[in-house]
Amino acid sequence: MTTGMQMPELDALRHEALFAGALDPMSLRFQIVEYDKCSGELLGVPCGDIGFREAIETTAGLIERRRDSHFCLQPVGFIQ
Repeated sequence: MTTGMQMPELDALRHEALFAGALDPMSLRFQIVEYDKCSGELLGVPCGDIGFREAIETTAGLIERRRDSHFCLQPVGFIQ
């Protein structure tokens, strides 16, 4: 898939989170939450309970396809 957006560097995002004092995002599970860009209305959870790498890659794809939405990664638990 060719997109106009460059994929974020996952190691750089991980190191930024650790430097800021956050938990290691590689040890967490996430859900992607979608909001309407204008109203802020919750539109749904297009993907739930996925790892950090998959969450970043999936969100990048959603941003390209759904330009009228904002997306948020919310932690839902730890990788067991």
